[in-house]
Amino acid sequence: MSRSTESGTTAAAPTSGSIDTPDLQLSWTEAPWDTVIFGDPVLQINHIEVRSPGAKDDIGEFVRARDAVGSKLVSCRLSHERLRESMLLEDIGFRFIEMLYQPEFDNLQSSCTGDKQGLTITRATEADLPEVIDAAGTAFGNERIHIDPRLSSRLGDLRYQNWVRSTLGHASQRLYALRDGQVLVAFFVTESLPDGTCYWHLNAVAPGAQGQGYGRRAWQAMLAQARDESAVRVRTAIVARNHRVLNLYAHLGFRFPAPLMTFHWVHPE
Repeated sequence: MSRSTESGTTAAAPTSGSIDTPDLQLSWTEAPWDTVIFGDPVLQINHIEVRSPGAKDDIGEFVRARDAVGSKLVSCRLSHERLRESMLLEDIGFRFIEMLYQPEFDNLQSSCTGDKQGLTITRATEADLPEVIDAAGTAFGNERIHIDPRLSSRLGDLRYQNWVRSTLGHASQRLYALRDGQVLVAFFVTESLPDGTCYWHLNAVAPGAQGQGYGRRAWQAMLAQARDESAVRVRTAIVARNHRVLNLYAHLGFRFPAPLMTFHWVHPE
């Protein structure tokens, strides 16, 4: 039997740990971008594998480590078929929050025949930030922080606003502003991955431009942008409850691999 845990609470050494026994394999890290928002260490379980029923006893070590650092929020994403793992998490107070899809548009160079839809796409600058940050603060009401009734929606707004703000100095993520004339209609945070994937981390139609057909135009324009930047595919993530945008991805020709399940543990107040 081998078992290891390690933890720290400083900004330079985020909390992390692991359990590896014949019954359970589990690893976790701190999500420092969320810790900044929530004030206490926010943890995420990156891997969990139930090997035998004895996992119920071994997961107590994670509970003790979580409580020792004062974490009040833990998240975990699992493949849709990992029911033993989901039930173990539920045994220690986790609750199901959402199903998450990861749509993909493959063969981008040969399959994408669209253009920029009359929109101007530019890398965002400091001058664009106020408008984009304002849009990010109201555009993501379907996401997990907003939907969990135990968490403050305002913290969810701040989470996405901080994300947008951080991209200007990010090593690999890019923030794009899409405009129709002078009007901001959408923004995208993207990243070019080594395998030729253009990953769309964050995207939204600006609140003032919603309901005017800009969703389809903006998404088509960004497919063309990825093609022009030599990407071979586009991948993103979207929650099942956002059915209107799911329909948009389907209409544009994205395929849908098997979904993921998201769980939260929230400290009882």
